Formats: sequence, C-alpha cells, structure tokens
Amino acid sequence: MHNLLKDGNMSESNKTETMTNSISSSNTQKDSILDKNKVKNNTESNLTKSKEHQFQEIVSWLRKWGYETKDSTKDNKIEGIEYQAQITPQLPYSSGSSTPLFLEYQKDLDDGFIIRTTFELDNQTESKIKEENFDIEYSELESIIYPMNISMIKSYPSINVYKVMFHEDLTKRLFLEGLTGIIHSMSLIISKMNRRSRELVQQV
Repeated sequence: MHNLLKDGNMSESNKTETMTNSISSSNTQKDSILDKNKVKNNTESNLTKSKEHQFQEIVSWLRKWGYETKDSTKDNKIEGIEYQAQITPQLPYSSGSSTPLFLEYQKDLDDGFIIRTTFELDNQTESKIKEENFDIEYSELESIIYPMNISMIKSYPSINVYKVMFHEDLTKRLFLEGLTGIIHSMSLIISKMNRRSRELVQQV
C-alpha cells in the first residue's frame, strides 16, 4: 500500500513537472514570436521614417530649384503609394500643356523611388492618329528614348514615361538628370506625335 501511494505521488510529480516544462516551453515560444514581431515592426517603422525623410529631402531640392512641387500624398488614390509629390515643369511643352510629373515612393520598393509622367493624345489628335500609326511612332520613339535610360509603357492613346532611381549613391546632379530626362522624353513624344498628326492631315 505504501509503495502504491509512493508510486502514485511520483506519477503526479512527473505529471506536474511535465506540465511545468510544457508551459515554460510555450511561454518561451510566445516570447520568441513577440520578439520577432517587435523587431519586424521596428524595422518597418524605421524604413517608413527613412522613406519619409528621403521624400521630404527631394521635395526640398525641387522647390529650391524653382519647380512648383505639391505634396499630394493625402490626395493620392493609387494603392501601394506611400508618398507622392506632383511636380510642374518650369516651362510648358511645345503643345502648350504643362503635364505634371510625379515623384512616388511605393511600398514594395524599399531602396528607391519613381519619377513618372503620362503623354496622352487629345481628342483632335486621336482622331487623326489611329492605333496602327501610334504603334509605328512608338517603335521609333523607343530607339530614341531607351538609350536615355528612360522607360515607357504604351497603352493607346497614352504613353507612360518613367524612371526608377535608387538612393544608393544618389546625388542632386543624378536626380536632376533623371528629372530632366523625363521632361526631354515627354517633349520628344509630343513633338513626334504632333508632326505625325500634321503629316496625316496633309495626306488627306
């Protein structure tokens, strides 16, 4: 009888020890997960602050150079854009328009940003330049604009013009070259499409 009680007490003791170890292990795992989440949240918070600082610094450059620049972050409706500024060219294009450029920081681009603008045929020009002619002009523009390290995406009757830039080794000069590259590309597109429009009118 004494042995049974003794064995019973030992069994209960083992169960208690096992439960204690299990709880301790569970708490350790929870602490580990919490620590990882804390590190992740701190990293994301620091990255967001870094992006905001970089964004504000570039906006200040633009304003010092005389570009009318508006922080349009709160007005932005595009998903995935964290910070956005609208930039007005210092001089209108040959068409008389002052199509804005956009400086954008995206959530999925941690070490850089995008400068972009959009060319779009107006209704009058679109009636003259059909999609087939538009494609021909676009192909010719590719050979001129791509060597300038500027990218384009065609979507008749529009052309999206953009450049991805990275913060590593970024200088004011490099940024200004990228910005003016976008503006020059836009000027080339407008000039080429206007010339093509006049040629098509003369052929009629």
